[in-house]
Amino acid sequence: MGEMSSRLRLTKAILFDMHKTITDVSEGFITLSRKVADSVGVDLTKYTDYEILDAFEKLNAWFSKYQVEHDVDIHFGNEVEHWIDANRIMFESLGIEGISEDVLILVEQRWKELLKTWETPRQDAKEVLFTLFDRGYRLGICTRRPDNPHDFLREWGILEILSTVKWTFVAGYAKPHPFTLILAANEIEVNPLRCAFVGNSVDADIFAAKRAGMIPILTTWANPDEARKAPDGTYVINDITKLLEIFQGPTT
Repeated sequence: MGEMSSRLRLTKAILFDMHKTITDVSEGFITLSRKVADSVGVDLTKYTDYEILDAFEKLNAWFSKYQVEHDVDIHFGNEVEHWIDANRIMFESLGIEGISEDVLILVEQRWKELLKTWETPRQDAKEVLFTLFDRGYRLGICTRRPDNPHDFLREWGILEILSTVKWTFVAGYAKPHPFTLILAANEIEVNPLRCAFVGNSVDADIFAAKRAGMIPILTTWANPDEARKAPDGTYVINDITKLLEIFQGPTT
C-alpha cells in the first residue's frame, strides 16, 4: 500500500477512456442498431437482442482478423468504405443476404450520423477533468473507437484542457494492448510509471493500464459487476468524483 501511495503522489498525468467512463449514452447499443437498420429499410424486429449482439461479435471477430492480415493503418475504420464488408458480415450472420453495397454504405453513413449525438459527456466528469487540470495534472484521452473524437471533445468544451488524444479501433493497437497509452505518455513526455489510466472495462482498460505500467483505476458507475473482475492493484471507484480525493495535486 505504501508503494501505491507513493506512486499516487508522484503521478503527473491522468489519462481517460471515453465511453461510459466520462461519457454516457442516450440509448442502448442494440436499440441504436435497430434504429440504424430501420432507417435504411432493414427490419430487425424479428431478431432478439442476443441474436443482434452475436452478429456484432462475429463482425468484430472478422474485422479484427482482417485488420491484422492486411496490416492496416492505426486509424483504419475512420472512413465509410472501411465498413462495407464488415456490415455485410453482420447482416449475413443474421441470415439477411443480398444487401446491396449502396445500402451498406447508407448503413455506415447513418451510423456516423447518429453517433454524433448518441454519446455525451457526464457533467460530473467534466467538472472533475477541469478540477484536475487546475490542480496541475496533464490530462489525455486514450479511446478504442474507429472515429476521430477531436470534434466531439471540442464541442463538449474538453479539448482545450487535454494534452493528448489517442484513438484506434485496430486490433493490435487498440486496448487491451497498451499502444495508445504508451504513445500518449511519450507525446506528453511523462514516464508511464507516473501516469494513471481511468476506464470502465477490466478486459480493455485495466489490462491496458497494467501492461503500460500505469496506475489502473476502474470506474463502475456504468457496470458495477466489473468490480468483481478487477485484478489486485486496481483502484475501484463507483463515482468519478472520487478521483478528486485520490489526486490532490502532483509533486515534483
